[in-house]
Amino acid sequence: MDQNTASLLILKHFSNIKISKIVKIGEGSGNIAYEVNEHLIFRFPKGPVNQNQLSQEIKLQSLLKIHSTLPYPEFEYLPTDHSFVGYQKLHGNPLIRKLTNFSSWDTFAEQIGNFLYQLHSIPQNELDNLDILVENKSFTDWHEYSFSFFEKTKHLIPKRHSPSIEVFFNSKPQSQISNKVLCHNDLGIEHILVADDKVTGIIDWGGVALADPSCDFARIYRDVGPKILDMVLVKYNTTLEARVQLRERAIFYGKCLIFEDLYCGIRDDIYLQKSLKALNWMY
Repeated sequence: MDQNTASLLILKHFSNIKISKIVKIGEGSGNIAYEVNEHLIFRFPKGPVNQNQLSQEIKLQSLLKIHSTLPYPEFEYLPTDHSFVGYQKLHGNPLIRKLTNFSSWDTFAEQIGNFLYQLHSIPQNELDNLDILVENKSFTDWHEYSFSFFEKTKHLIPKRHSPSIEVFFNSKPQSQISNKVLCHNDLGIEHILVADDKVTGIIDWGGVALADPSCDFARIYRDVGPKILDMVLVKYNTTLEARVQLRERAIFYGKCLIFEDLYCGIRDDIYLQKSLKALNWMY
């Protein structure tokens, strides 16, 4: 979708908006996003799967209003056909772009740990009628999915990591987890906004699912390492035994997810550099 088409669609559905400036700010495999008048974000799904994800996000709005401890995109502009969405731009910048200058990890850990505990504690009866995607991948499925991206990225990986990677892919997968909870399910540092030494918002809820809670810790481990993972887990209100199990699975998932991020690095150097650095604590 080009800028002109986006403008026409916005004006068609919301005639009260006067567009003085529109700038494309992002395009992934699923969505195209435009910033309008420097304070609104409009996001357009690219295909049926992404449209379904948006429908799921719309259903979540009422739950997040009650349970989220951090700001999230609140859908203010929603056409009757739900074909796209608009909302006020959240304060802050993605942590992936501010990582070298960010040092307030104690505050980060407290905010993210509390946010995840509240999200994961939403009662099942509040989720029953929302038709949330259930993540049913086994540990073997995770291994196989990860290996497919490893095959596409192994030419990027320094040889010193090869023995540890081989051990990982030859290791025996763990048993399946049954206690699924509502997860953001894509909580990488590209989706965590920061400003003034604190977390200011969580964006991109399109991948939300009922899943192993460790999935939300996995990307913390992948992106900023085991020390920060442990700091976040300390702030997650659960037993020591549960925390140890969460950590073990989070590291497994994180090791699987790194190769997909490396693949993104083929097109975006910031992902490449982040992932190459992460290999040092993973492998």
